[in-house]
Amino acid sequence: MIDMMYVSLVNRFPSYDHLMAFWFLIEPCIYKMIRVSRAKSAANRNEEVLTPARTSTRQLLQPIDEFFLFLVFLSVGLKERDLAHRFNIHQSTVSRIIATWTNFLATALGSQCIWLTREEVQAYLPEEFKDFSDTQMILDCTELRCQTPSSPLLQSEMYSSYKSHCTMKALVGIAPHGPVTFISNLYAGSVSDKELFKQSGIAEKLTEDMAVMVDKGFLITDCCKCKVYCPPFLSKQKQMPAYQVKETQAIARLRVHVERVIRRIKQNKLFDSVITMSHVYNINQMFAVACMLSNYQNTALVKKWVK
Repeated sequence: MIDMMYVSLVNRFPSYDHLMAFWFLIEPCIYKMIRVSRAKSAANRNEEVLTPARTSTRQLLQPIDEFFLFLVFLSVGLKERDLAHRFNIHQSTVSRIIATWTNFLATALGSQCIWLTREEVQAYLPEEFKDFSDTQMILDCTELRCQTPSSPLLQSEMYSSYKSHCTMKALVGIAPHGPVTFISNLYAGSVSDKELFKQSGIAEKLTEDMAVMVDKGFLITDCCKCKVYCPPFLSKQKQMPAYQVKETQAIARLRVHVERVIRRIKQNKLFDSVITMSHVYNINQMFAVACMLSNYQNTALVKKWVK
């Protein structure tokens, strides 16, 4: 088995204990997942389905090593050929392991409801949000650079003028105390923040007694029933009144936490580089897994600010 102390160096878990706690959480479901995976593979080859004993003897990597391989792929961004060499297995086996673990973690973590009710958010509301106590979540969009498609139509749809590159765009929401509570699908990079907000379905979850905090330019006031905390525009004024300056600073100090969460998610080197077309088919699941894993890998972000 791979040295677990080495594992903690290449994944985003803060310590060995955090990693093992997560492993023991998902372990009961893993062997069932492997059994189903082997059964499908055998059926596709018209082979006899292996018994659990025979499966374990023929398996090249133990489940915890497969999990390690997936974490290395996600967090370090190594190529499949490199992983095949490091783990002494065939490149096609690496592809299968990555696909299997992506589907498994997307299903296992996705089965847990990450959306928090208003009462749950209020129960954990940090003191720093006392002036914005009805805040349900902080929203922001992020973009992942991807390989330029050959189709001119797709190029125009995926080209982001903000990044000057073809991208895929997602909406991420966090609760005031730090955890990710909403993840949208990935959309073409040319979509606006407002249109992405409408298509993501988040507006249906927000009620009139809730509020969301967004960046300046995130013009969603007419798209949702809830209150929107957004830094005010200068408009035609030569100078902002003092109360608007204080409001802008207060919102900026709190809204920055969603950027910190997204930065942590994108520390996974897979998303830091250009996404190749070979991974586009399951990049939605991979991004969702990375977002949900961050809830297990990180502690609360909000700390007291120096006044």
